[in-house]
Amino acid sequence: MKKMLTPKEVALSMGVSYWTVLRMIKKGEIKALRTPGGHYRIPIYSLEHHTAITLQSKVHREKQAIEKNIEAFKRYFTPDLAKILEVIQSYQGLPTISDLARALNLHVSSIWYKIRRLRTGGFAFGADIDHYKLGLTVLLVFLNRIISINDIPSVFLRYYAPIVPKGLFLVYYLPLTYNIEDILKLLPEQHLEQCWIIEGTYSSKPKYTLYYNFKEKRVLFDWSLMEKRYYEKLGKVFFTEPEKPSRIDLIDLLIAKELEKNPFISLRNIQLKIKMHGINIRYSRVLRHFKNHLLGRGVIRGIRLRLVPLPSEYNTLFIARVHGNSSSLYALISSLLEHPAFTTASISFKTNQVFIGGVVPFTEIVTLTTFIESLKGIKEVEVKLLDRERRMAFTIPYAREFYHGRWVLRF
Repeated sequence: MKKMLTPKEVALSMGVSYWTVLRMIKKGEIKALRTPGGHYRIPIYSLEHHTAITLQSKVHREKQAIEKNIEAFKRYFTPDLAKILEVIQSYQGLPTISDLARALNLHVSSIWYKIRRLRTGGFAFGADIDHYKLGLTVLLVFLNRIISINDIPSVFLRYYAPIVPKGLFLVYYLPLTYNIEDILKLLPEQHLEQCWIIEGTYSSKPKYTLYYNFKEKRVLFDWSLMEKRYYEKLGKVFFTEPEKPSRIDLIDLLIAKELEKNPFISLRNIQLKIKMHGINIRYSRVLRHFKNHLLGRGVIRGIRLRLVPLPSEYNTLFIARVHGNSSSLYALISSLLEHPAFTTASISFKTNQVFIGGVVPFTEIVTLTTFIESLKGIKEVEVKLLDRERRMAFTIPYAREFYHGRWVLRF
């Protein structure tokens, strides 16, 4: 392995821009050496040291933020705000604040006030993106040992989480034209355990009116209610495999990347952020891509909750692989994603499997496995625990290069 890295290699490893790495070097956050030609070279140990320090500070900040959010959540969350949440999540496409005001028969300023209250309570919103329609396929990879993020391909990496007691869970968002074997070749073959191609990913849409006790200020974990909801939905809920898009577009990716972080951001601000990537783009083009590509093709399905405040006892991060018949899997996804503890569900239509992720109390892990196995139509369940403190999540990954005056994806 190389002992010295270029700033560009460090940028790719960390998922930041080249200029960010230069700023970090000048601030002394990353130790670097200069070559006789004046170029920076970063020792690998310096990068590992910086990653360790960053991870420790991130964990500390997250713990403080979680404690603060839980207190704010208990203080501010009311049935009125729960209703607002359900309306926001039920909206098809990307609603404006005016759309929400009309749907709830409230003034625009009242909607902004309630959204600020929800954010104060620890909720974070993001656009619900259909990545397959965007031109990305999801690759889930399980390794049987933990490998540093610096030693794996990270250009298209979306999620990194060590498995307890040993192993590694990776999620890659790859362009549909990209050869998956090229990523797998870069991973240590002797440690590759399983890999799955995912065509559909769905986010949590929690119903707090069902799973929250407003008097006692606590989230309810009611397995009997989940079972009831499952059988109510069995045979009535279906997910269709999305059509394969004709091509992938860099501007679409960059717009979706910003909307994932903030669905209420203005297109003017998105234009400015795209310009920060070195792409000189007009507002009219951003508007055209947003309307015709993202909304017109159904890439944006709505608004999701990308962060939900949960009590401290919800401390066990997991990923569950479930195999069964399609109608049972659809009902399972639809019923579990109504609970705040279950965050995502990914479907492999070709293998009739779903991968469900979430955070539950440690005492409920065994019950979770038993519960899913007991449901009609479920054939196999495998649950893996993830290291919550060392996990890393990234926004939509992409690669680009300047070629004959045009920005194109680099595969």
